[in-house]
Amino acid sequence: MTLRTGASLSHPHGDFMGNVVWPGELPPEHLAALPAALLAITAKGYWASPFPEGDGVTFKPVEPARPDAETILAEFRDAFPFLDLSILDPGEGQARALARLAGDRTVTCTFLAPVEGLRLEVSFKLGKTHFHAPVDGGDNRLADHAWRQLCEVPGADVDPTWTPGAHAKGTTELLAHPLIERKIEVPLSAFYQAGASFDSQSALLRLAMEDADHALDPVRFDLCHYRRLQYLPAKPGWVGETALVYVMPEGRALKERFLQGKPYVLRVSNTWLGLEVDPGGLSSAEPLADMIVDSTAGDEITLALKGALRAWNRAFYLVELEASFLHLVYAIDALCEPGKLTGEHHRLWITAFTSGADPQRFATLLRRFHQHYSVRNRIVHGGESFASLGLVGEEQCQFMLEMLGACIEVFLREGFGDRQVAAQFAFEALVSPAIAPVIATTAVKLPLTTDKAFIKHMQP
Repeated sequence: MTLRTGASLSHPHGDFMGNVVWPGELPPEHLAALPAALLAITAKGYWASPFPEGDGVTFKPVEPARPDAETILAEFRDAFPFLDLSILDPGEGQARALARLAGDRTVTCTFLAPVEGLRLEVSFKLGKTHFHAPVDGGDNRLADHAWRQLCEVPGADVDPTWTPGAHAKGTTELLAHPLIERKIEVPLSAFYQAGASFDSQSALLRLAMEDADHALDPVRFDLCHYRRLQYLPAKPGWVGETALVYVMPEGRALKERFLQGKPYVLRVSNTWLGLEVDPGGLSSAEPLADMIVDSTAGDEITLALKGALRAWNRAFYLVELEASFLHLVYAIDALCEPGKLTGEHHRLWITAFTSGADPQRFATLLRRFHQHYSVRNRIVHGGESFASLGLVGEEQCQFMLEMLGACIEVFLREGFGDRQVAAQFAFEALVSPAIAPVIATTAVKLPLTTDKAFIKHMQP
């Protein structure tokens, strides 16, 4: 049995028509029943017409003497049996009512999010993400822009030198910035809620901004590091003190929305010079986009890689360098899963992944990882800071950033099918004859095949 579609009814009053409104478009079986419902309500003495958008019906009684509210509701429930009708509560409002009635339904949307501090001379595509260069009146003219319809200035499209300018408003302002174009699935309730009030836009804004931020991750992975923090791009969506996103839902029932708000109370903007991007210079970005950002796989390895890549990039935007450092350390553990391995065992396990099982890299990384991990212990257990330890925080963070990046690349290159396969890769590296001399210099006894900690860790 098909569930009924939730809908709200507002009664006609004065010169205003009454309306029956439901969220989105009707499911096919309910849409097929709509003509018969319109005939049935017409037979009861009403003039009724469906909205062109397909999300409701407008009506009025034909006779001057109008039925009372309860009669209208009863007659509409009888004529529209596929609708779960209720009277619209003026205190709730139409937008919030539709958000509630939408339940767990979703809608596919294309969105555009501006990015400050991202310097593009050409537009390009990375995976399923389009990066649009801003209109500059030179090489990037409005007439050639993929979203030139956003311009609300008459005649601008025929002026080859036109630029949005510092005082551009509305959707025209978007054209002054690089734009990230993505397609996402969002809760239908969030889309309707965004129309309830200025503050109610936050949920939809956050969904689009976070998706755009993740789409920017492969670019940052290739080009950003702690030695040049001044060249970071801003978080997508923010233009000055306000977040802007243009959302275009699929289907005729919903109209595009130009969202503006402040969806986060706190944010970090450490963009000084911005990040210049030449798409021809991106080396790792494409596989990261295809295999992580755009992947719809739900296996544990793919999800772990999504988390690791996000952690790699989010670390840049944490205010305290100690927080960034620890964030990266924990992200490495989350990806490599050392479990209950501690001390030397833990360092060996992580280094097996970060070295990619290369014996020469293993020896160097193990020594350096020991040094940096001791810093982690002093921060966590001793309340120390980089300053109190006499260390350059950016250098400490950069090392952990490179460790996490190396792990991500190994996981992608090896294509582990599951956690057990990944664990077997690390263990086989550790028991290889080429790495045994390095392990012999540690407190861990050889052979590792008889080590209790590793035996327990390798048990399925």
